[in-house]
Amino acid sequence: MIKMIVSDLDGTLLDHSKKVSRREIDALKRIQAAGIELCLASGRMHVEMQQVMQEIDFEAHSVSQNGAFVHVKDGTRLFTHFFSPELAYEVYQVVKEFDMVKLICTGDANYTVTMDSATAEIQARMFQPFIVKEDVGAALQSDMRSCKFSFFGKVEVLMQVKEALQQKFGEQLDIYMADHDCLDVMPQNVSKGSSLLVLLEHLGLRPEEVACVGDSFNDVSMFGITPNSYAMKTAHRDVQLASAYQVHSVAEAIEHAFAASKFFESRGTQTS
Repeated sequence: MIKMIVSDLDGTLLDHSKKVSRREIDALKRIQAAGIELCLASGRMHVEMQQVMQEIDFEAHSVSQNGAFVHVKDGTRLFTHFFSPELAYEVYQVVKEFDMVKLICTGDANYTVTMDSATAEIQARMFQPFIVKEDVGAALQSDMRSCKFSFFGKVEVLMQVKEALQQKFGEQLDIYMADHDCLDVMPQNVSKGSSLLVLLEHLGLRPEEVACVGDSFNDVSMFGITPNSYAMKTAHRDVQLASAYQVHSVAEAIEHAFAASKFFESRGTQTS
């Protein structure tokens, strides 16, 4: 039996306007009425995910900042992981001269060195405004605790950044494309999947009792946890190959997962 649905946000539960469609809300209300848990798993901050919870009127667990934080649905923080100050500073020194939008994420805010037109375009995709901090390098060595770096720009530039970081830091970092124009950099072994396992242990749930839905490379770590993994059909082919099923929506994934577990026998559908 499926006891929890885990959903990514951007490109999965949220549309291009950062909203949840009526179809998705109806599907979520259905599982809510059935007593099924919901977990939102995203590269976004927990405070942004709380805004989504308000929109869907569903108290949900959250795995935020790609797994740097885990909160249970009453708001209690269950897990936290930051870069060491030394590593965060060294990462910034490697990337600071590349031509791209650079976000330093602390969990409570996203910081940037300057607010130009490119940065403003990225900010429009977020729920919270960026904080401009020109002395980021010095702050990383003192009081700024970073949990994630997000870089936005042309793919060829992002690949150069990835190569430069891998050459210098090797396996100290986990680096992947989180969107078509976004490269995320995390501390080693911090991911949505690793943090979801922490939440499952806390809730006493088995992997087969969970269904995960996502659309990007930062969701692949979740797909390996449960046999009930769903990639959006808009996802990169490699992301789709990492999942058990491909769907057009979270609602479709919910329908299929429950049909497969015989929870709603009269509502079962098939995905291709």
